[in-house]
Amino acid sequence: MKSILSIVFVLSSLLNFGQDNYIEKIEKHRAEKDVELQSKKTSPLQKADRKTFQDLPYFEIDEKWKMSVRFRVNETQDVIEIPTSAGYSKTYQAYGVLDIYIDGNYFPITAYKRVLKEGQSAPSHESLFVPFKDMTTGNSTYGGGRYLDIDVPEDGAQITLDFNLCYSPYCAYGDGFACPIPPQSNFIKTEITAGEKAYEKAH
Repeated sequence: MKSILSIVFVLSSLLNFGQDNYIEKIEKHRAEKDVELQSKKTSPLQKADRKTFQDLPYFEIDEKWKMSVRFRVNETQDVIEIPTSAGYSKTYQAYGVLDIYIDGNYFPITAYKRVLKEGQSAPSHESLFVPFKDMTTGNSTYGGGRYLDIDVPEDGAQITLDFNLCYSPYCAYGDGFACPIPPQSNFIKTEITAGEKAYEKAH
């Protein structure tokens, strides 16, 4: 009996360690973004806002929102124009679909690959862009939607999609940016209470 209790204690300790380590990683990621927004070199904030900025608001970290989802490559690979906040469009390829289940409800959303214009150089690390809106959009989160970035998966792969890492576009912090507006097909009809909340200016 004693040995069984010892095994249970060890397993429980290992699970807690893994959870604590995960939370620490997310907290570190958030702290690094706060430093970026405080920096004169990297901040998208206006000068007056940067001087008063302390940290971004976030939902509490919850591993519920770190989920395993299936990725399916689109057969057609349609190229579409996604409108931006600046009034013009950016070109994307509808590369694949993420099959997301939340509380038993199915929400397929599209992951996009940026189509480069002639003369533009490809990024050193290729990724897919996942813009979305949900039932928090315009309430507790930014009205223009939020984003996720993922590595390019293989067709049929199970990947980890972590909404604790979703973030607001630069347009949430100030003017002068061209932020893609999530297509209607990427509207998730539930509350994604994870990741970045709406930023409010101090003045």
